[in-house]
Amino acid sequence: MKNQKFTFTLFLVIILMSSSCKVNQEQVQVKNAGSNENLVMATLYYQRAAEMKALSLQAYNIARLRLDQELAQTQDPSKLAIVLDIDETVLDNSPYEAESILKNMSYPTGWDEWIFKAAAEPLPGVVEFLSYADSKKVQIFYITNRRDKYRDPTVKNLIEKGLPQTSDSHLMFRTAESSKETRRLQVIQNHKIILLIGDNLGDFDKLFDDQAMERRSAVVDSLKIEFGKRFIILPNPMYGDWLQAIYNYDNKLTPEQKQEINYKMLKGF
Repeated sequence: MKNQKFTFTLFLVIILMSSSCKVNQEQVQVKNAGSNENLVMATLYYQRAAEMKALSLQAYNIARLRLDQELAQTQDPSKLAIVLDIDETVLDNSPYEAESILKNMSYPTGWDEWIFKAAAEPLPGVVEFLSYADSKKVQIFYITNRRDKYRDPTVKNLIEKGLPQTSDSHLMFRTAESSKETRRLQVIQNHKIILLIGDNLGDFDKLFDDQAMERRSAVVDSLKIEFGKRFIILPNPMYGDWLQAIYNYDNKLTPEQKQEINYKMLKGF
């Protein structure tokens, strides 16, 4: 009889412990889903990986090779244009992502504060490359989706970090639409765009704008000859249209819903 009571008591203890563990696991899952935990590894890679530095240097080394090839074929370098994005192409905003993780906040909270600090560092290789292009009289256009209200701190940031050609005519900020196509068309009215450099496929062609994942992949295939030739892409695992495409451009999704989608998108073996 005593053995039966002991067995029954032990059974109850195991059930209660299992229930407690299940509740704690659910609580942890909810907590993680509402945090920026998904940004940690991406931001660490961007800030700490030597591979990230190498990729940036590789991109701008290739860009210089392509520029030299174009210079050898032109009589008027001032008619040539290089078009670049700014964020995560010229300037490194990973400190903002890190701050978002540490303070558990999300965009746009804190973005104004970061921009107006004008403290972003240039990516490896970009100052040397653009200074070289400037010395050859090639025209540089920064096409960014920063709003025009950020013009002054952006110009200050670029100048203080040694980036050339930062006059108003060379900085094209976002107005009504996020697509950069209209601004690119303005550049080609008087110049030949020989290089487009960015971290987002929308920095290269309107065919990528607001497209689903499958379509974006198909367009990359159709334009594969341009990558490393006229299109130079830099890595950005932290944010971008690649992530928006995964969420089907639905900005109303909760962190929990996004986490669920993230796991569903993974391909195991």
